[in-house]
Parts: sequence; C-alpha cells; structure tokens
Amino acid sequence: MKITAESITPERCDVLLADESIPVLHRALWQLLWETDIRVLDLLSLDVREVDLAGGRIVRTGTSRPAGTAGGVGTAEPVPLGARSLALIAPLIADRTKGPLFGAGNERLRALSWEEAVRGAQEHGQAIHAFRTAGKRYREAV
Repeated sequence: MKITAESITPERCDVLLADESIPVLHRALWQLLWETDIRVLDLLSLDVREVDLAGGRIVRTGTSRPAGTAGGVGTAEPVPLGARSLALIAPLIADRTKGPLFGAGNERLRALSWEEAVRGAQEHGQAIHAFRTAGKRYREAV
C-alpha cells in the first residue's frame, strides 16, 4: 500500500487507536510514539522489565540514545505514560516478567521488527514516523 499521510491529525490518531480490528501491538506502539519522544527503534527494543505499569512510566535500563535525551543512557528520568498508553500496553505484558514489550510471533516471542512496524502503519495509510512527529507538534502546541 502506498503511504498516504506523512502526518496525522489527533482525530485520525484517535480513530486508529480505537479501532480494535488493528492489533493492539501496533496501536500501543503508535500511542507511545504519539505520547513520548522515544524513537521507533528504541520503543521496539523495550523489555517488559522496563515498563512500570503501577507507576505509569517507562524506565530505560539501556539504549543507544545519547545521554541527556528522553529515555537515553545517562538519564535516570523515567518517561511518564498516560492512561491510554497504559491501557494499550497492559495486554502486551499480561503476566510476562521479561521479554520484548512489542513481542511478535507465536510460541517464542521476538521483538517486532522495524519492517513489521512500518508495514503495520502503511496498511493504515500512515508513515510510522507520522505518529511521533505529529504527537510532538501537538504536545508543543498545548
């Protein structure tokens, strides 16, 4: 499918995130991209142990991001999550205590790949980066 939108409106994002026919794996990723300043590859590398559902935050234990950036090495600052992110992440974690947050596959979970993430967004007419860039613009405007 041809990508039809390099940007996304808050209304379009809401429609996609509420669409239960879209796997929660993709909707959770899109919501985190919208809500946080964490890059796609850094989100895809998240481990279940780095998500504090009770505290409503992501606490990175290591990443390729430069020190001092959101979620990067050298910063002890957790990334707070909103109610929608937590609701979408909870079923991804379920009763697991380790492994990739964005786990794909059947018997043995592996991290969702970049290609799968891109394809999931493209199937709904969006560029994967549209969620992060539009979310950032929206957060800066409010």
